[in-house]
Amino acid sequence: MCCAIATTSLVSCTKESLDDTSVVKNSQRTKTAFDNWLDAHFLQPYNIDLKYRLNDSETDFTYTLAPADVDNSIKLSHIVLHAWLQAYDEVAGIDFTRKMAPKVIQFVGSVAWQTDNSAIMGQAEDGMKVTLFGVNRLKLTRAFLNDNYFQSMHHEFTHILTQSKDFDTDFQLISEGQYEPANWYSSGRTETYALQRGFLSNYAMSEYNEDFAETLAFYLIYTPEEWASKMTTADNVGTDEEKEAAKKAGTNGSAIIARKLAMVRSYMLSAWDIDIDQLRSVVQRRMDEIVAGSVDLEDIGDGN
Repeated sequence: MCCAIATTSLVSCTKESLDDTSVVKNSQRTKTAFDNWLDAHFLQPYNIDLKYRLNDSETDFTYTLAPADVDNSIKLSHIVLHAWLQAYDEVAGIDFTRKMAPKVIQFVGSVAWQTDNSAIMGQAEDGMKVTLFGVNRLKLTRAFLNDNYFQSMHHEFTHILTQSKDFDTDFQLISEGQYEPANWYSSGRTETYALQRGFLSNYAMSEYNEDFAETLAFYLIYTPEEWASKMTTADNVGTDEEKEAAKKAGTNGSAIIARKLAMVRSYMLSAWDIDIDQLRSVVQRRMDEIVAGSVDLEDIGDGN
């Protein structure tokens, strides 16, 4: 017996033939040339799944997010490959990079805005996944790429390394008693405040593991001239505003940072056979090549 209720009329039941077309759509997506290029340059050599489509299972919808623009995703993929993965290949070999690199890289078009109006541009999860936000506002400048992506990527890669092989616990003693886990982000914790106390950033003041990772990350992305400028031993003079604008470590801060860098250098050489000065030179050269336009950031050929 068949019954139907309508708001205005009775509907009778009649025998009808069913359409044999399935209403369940095949979720398989035909791969584009870019998808094939990613397979050839990320998945096959590194076992890295680079995702540029906004995927529910891979996306933190705590934030209001937009998909990544495909053209910018192609450019950023080339940049990540050339200036990050292949930099480690050049110094330590592809077997090292393949083993230690995160296995998922997710691109998101928009930035992740927090309730305090600060924006997250990079995020990492347990050394297995890195999310890069703000792809739709991509700029091909050293400052944009380092500030928004590569400082975080080198930082998180350092965590992966130190979680695999511990660094010397004496590192914790250099700034013992100076870490401020509850206050590092407060308004009074400026860059100068951190530098003059022997930290490369405010975040480095949160605890010693972050301090270690920040020390290496900033050493790699700063040019030798930028590093020397931050590490000047000439203590600031003048007004408080002039001191803040200078952003210098001063005599005390630079001496502390030098001790930390020496321990980072020793760890990377003994644990991983990586000379951080060589790595820094390679990272800097490859970033110069990106910014100078020497690398074709749009070429995906036929996807191979």
